[in-house]
Amino acid sequence: MRTVWSLIICALILSPVHCSEFLATVRTLFGDFVQFGHAPDMVMERCSVQVQYNCSMACRIGVEIVLSTPTRTGVIVFRKTWTKHEHFGKPRSRKVLLVFPPAVVYRRDFFFRRPVEAHDVVLRAWILHLDEEEIGGKRVGGFNQSLVKTSKYLRTLPPSERPARPWTRSVSWGSWLMWQLTKDTVKKCLHESDTVDLLTFPFASTGEKYGVIHTFSSFKNRDLERRRTLAIKQPSVTLSVWLYLLSWCNESLCGIFKHVNEHRKYGSPLIMVSDTGDIVLQVCMASGEERAFTAHTALPLHTWIRLDIFFKVSKTKVTVTKVGPTEKTVETTHLFDFHQPIQYNDTSGYFVIGGCSYMQGIRGYFGPIRYYRLGSEKVINPLSPVRTLKELDRVHRHCEEMRQVTESYRQALRHNHNSTDVCESYYGSLWRTFGHRECAQTWSWDQQRKFNITLKLLEDNQDFLTGLQGSSKLLLRLSQMIFHDVVKTISKAEESDQGQKLMSSVLELLQVSYCWGHHHSSLLLATLHLAGLGVPVDLEQGHVYSLMGGVSDNRLALMHLGYKHMQGLDGFPKDHNTAYGYYANIGKQTSIDHDKVHDSGQTLTEHVHLNNDDELQTQTGESGDIVQYLKHQAEREDVESQKTLARMLLWGSNGVEKDIRAAMMWYARSALQMTDPTAMYDYAILLLKGTGVRKNQTLGLELLEKAADMGSVEALNGLGWYYSTIVKDGKKAIQYFELAAQNGSRDGLFNVGVYHLNGANPEKPDRNETAAFHYFLRAAQLGHIEGAVESALFLSSGTIQGVRRDQQKAVLLLMRVSEMNGHLGFMVREALQTYQRGSWDEALVKYAMLAETGLGVAQHNAAYLCEVLNHKSLCQWRYHNYSTFNHIPQEAGLLRMGDNYSDMADMVKAIDMYGTAAVHGSPQGLFNLAMLIEEGYEVPQNMLDQMSISTAEKMNRSTVVEMLLSRCREFEEGEVTPCALVLWRIHLMRAWREFTHSSVQLLLACATVTTLTVFVFAVLLRTLLAAFYSGPSLSTNQSLEIQRDPTLNGHQIRSSPLETSTHQGWTQRPTAAHNCRSLQETVDLVVTVTGVCACIIFTMFISHLL
Repeated sequence: MRTVWSLIICALILSPVHCSEFLATVRTLFGDFVQFGHAPDMVMERCSVQVQYNCSMACRIGVEIVLSTPTRTGVIVFRKTWTKHEHFGKPRSRKVLLVFPPAVVYRRDFFFRRPVEAHDVVLRAWILHLDEEEIGGKRVGGFNQSLVKTSKYLRTLPPSERPARPWTRSVSWGSWLMWQLTKDTVKKCLHESDTVDLLTFPFASTGEKYGVIHTFSSFKNRDLERRRTLAIKQPSVTLSVWLYLLSWCNESLCGIFKHVNEHRKYGSPLIMVSDTGDIVLQVCMASGEERAFTAHTALPLHTWIRLDIFFKVSKTKVTVTKVGPTEKTVETTHLFDFHQPIQYNDTSGYFVIGGCSYMQGIRGYFGPIRYYRLGSEKVINPLSPVRTLKELDRVHRHCEEMRQVTESYRQALRHNHNSTDVCESYYGSLWRTFGHRECAQTWSWDQQRKFNITLKLLEDNQDFLTGLQGSSKLLLRLSQMIFHDVVKTISKAEESDQGQKLMSSVLELLQVSYCWGHHHSSLLLATLHLAGLGVPVDLEQGHVYSLMGGVSDNRLALMHLGYKHMQGLDGFPKDHNTAYGYYANIGKQTSIDHDKVHDSGQTLTEHVHLNNDDELQTQTGESGDIVQYLKHQAEREDVESQKTLARMLLWGSNGVEKDIRAAMMWYARSALQMTDPTAMYDYAILLLKGTGVRKNQTLGLELLEKAADMGSVEALNGLGWYYSTIVKDGKKAIQYFELAAQNGSRDGLFNVGVYHLNGANPEKPDRNETAAFHYFLRAAQLGHIEGAVESALFLSSGTIQGVRRDQQKAVLLLMRVSEMNGHLGFMVREALQTYQRGSWDEALVKYAMLAETGLGVAQHNAAYLCEVLNHKSLCQWRYHNYSTFNHIPQEAGLLRMGDNYSDMADMVKAIDMYGTAAVHGSPQGLFNLAMLIEEGYEVPQNMLDQMSISTAEKMNRSTVVEMLLSRCREFEEGEVTPCALVLWRIHLMRAWREFTHSSVQLLLACATVTTLTVFVFAVLLRTLLAAFYSGPSLSTNQSLEIQRDPTLNGHQIRSSPLETSTHQGWTQRPTAAHNCRSLQETVDLVVTVTGVCACIIFTMFISHLL
């Protein structure tokens, strides 16, 4: 029975469907049709179609155009419908005017900028019965619901072949010109990916509050940006980080990866490591609540570890992959569900790798870091550069094992310090007395062989170790001794026949020195390998030791790493974000070191060039003429000499040793004269702080007030500091600070910025970071160290409203500050003193180390010593080249590199070098650039713009040359100089061209030359005639004298036929004399005319010249 009822119900349900299909079939049999009688074949303007149709009942007829574009399909761009309610069964025809969108009909022009490349354009028609619409409950149907239909594909023209759209408006001439210039520009879409490599090269994290800062902006691609926006409260994010820990956190938590939002609060994610090696992950929920969980991972030390962190709405997965020394990997996964969506917006605030101002970072290394902004199920982030990172791991393990062997030896030495029977290595015992030793051997045979040099050093220094037993700085002092000995050995290896063997032992000793705690050794190792000083160039080893020096928080190594990443040298990728992470550290250390006046390891950084005798003369120390003169004048109560001498003694400058007590004496004597406000201010600050003298706030305040009354701007700032720090009167302090800042005090500017940053101004209690930043930046531009550090932080994070993020400017500010570091100055002074002692090879090693930090004067001096010593490595070109990359490049480096490129026939680079030198005011650069322009070489337009050469002058080559030589003349000393001589030649040539340009002047010049030529020939003719007539005249005179004498030796002289002929010649002499006199008159006339013409020409030429 149930089966029967089921069949009946199914029949009732299916019967309407069957009837409807039957009815539709019948209706089509009654002659319903639609077709095109006349239709266009292609897309065009103002076309029509003839539609033929027949309806068997009331119907709706439609005509439409459908097309596809590169981004969308099935777009209906035109539709025309009408209904028919009578005359059924009779075919009808109707003309329909088709309207296409202008974007598919016309080409691109001024008013119509964005044509569309359409394809699959279909013209179609359909018929829909009205009763079917009513049955379906719809008033409007379409092509897909129609009873009968037809279609036709239309051909389209490419945009370049389409007709132009008729203009209905006019356009200005300027707009039309800009359109003609830019219409053919092809806009290219930048490649954009949601995968970002935050680090591609290892970063050495010192375990302090400094790290690499990154920011992210919105996607330019609309689809990617839409996905990112939707994912703010439904996140899908993946982060992959490589780590190498040297120690666990010395606090409860250390930062690995942090997100700081625009409100200066932690956002999602905050990834930390605990003091037990566990991973702590904190996120901010969509509700605003902060939640965290701990993954008990116990991360191992001295092992490369990859953390892969996946966020998916409310769920988090942490995958930890550990790579052992044998490349065996161990992977563990930790899952956690927060049960509510995580809020994630990576365009808010900034991200930090490592430490930041709120939390210290790990001590170790960060490897490659890859960030998937829109998430990824699969992570591709291999360890790279793999050879460098594996070598880094090997060296650290080697150092750790060396420390263990050393500590075992020290323990044995302490245990047996009263006995000579000290446990030795196997090699050391071979040459000693054989016998049984009662000691516990704490190192293996392999360790003895591996650390043979280490054990030998320990054995050779047993007395030193015994004498300083218990000292925590024992190994550090021994490693410093090794370092200084090695520097001397390197200087000898260049001239030794066994240089390669010596350098091999040098590298091993430097490794021992580093492992025992003297981190300058790592920088020297990096210098040797990168520069090829005595060893082949090995960038891999250079990178390893550079990173090891940086992770040890060595100031010079941090400068070295920051400089390499800033410039992108020696295989270090150019990355200002990474450079900032290093420079921020050294910048803060410089600020702290600046207040440690008593530190004997600090001096001012003095820029002394070794090829400048005047600068060397200022570094002769206390025995030099300068210091002796200052002492003489200071004893005579000369205030300026007393102040200068006090500063020298306080900071140890100009070759003078630090002497705080003597400096205080001269400060006091200069200040208590009460005549110099600067001296009074300097001594007052020392009294208030108690630096080198006993604190005396009463006298200090009196001196400050007196100096301020005498117009000292710094004294105003000092009064502000007094009321802020000692009296705690913020209102009065800010008044003095603002007054000092208005008068250009860098300390005053910084202190006002601090008040704005902290909101400590009683009159304006709100925090104003923008105002604080501008005060910090102005102070930094005047040389304030802390101001540079603070303004660089704001520039790097880019979180202040109205201040654009500028990482390059931040790095440049910090680089200038780091060059003021006192420890750097001490090393520069050591190198200079080594040079003055005559140890030039040793000085080269020290200057090369400093040159690798980016210090310009060190690069200049290293290049100079390489040239003088004719070093085999040709290091002069390396350091001359480096000096050209600096913000203020060295003139010698630019000129030498320009000469080098010129010899190589690379004139583009040569002009760039000479031009840069010319822009910075080098007379030699200006001269060389002028000569190249005169020879026909083209100079870049931007270079001429930097030298303020106008457009009109650029077109005239000789004018540009003349301007360059005139500027060169301004920088030169002396009257007769190369630029002056060439400039005089140009003026003469120009005057001659102007003189000969006139036909009258040219004719006069030719006449003068002709006259001068006649004069020369006349003089020659006169000389020949005079020589011809001088012989006969002489013989005639002698004959006349004989005739006048009646006797000759007592005998009578008689006439002869020869005498008769002589008398005849004498009668011809008056005619020759007459000819000579005529020639003389002619010559005199020619000389006169020539002189007059020459005077006229000279006068006219001088008028042109002037």
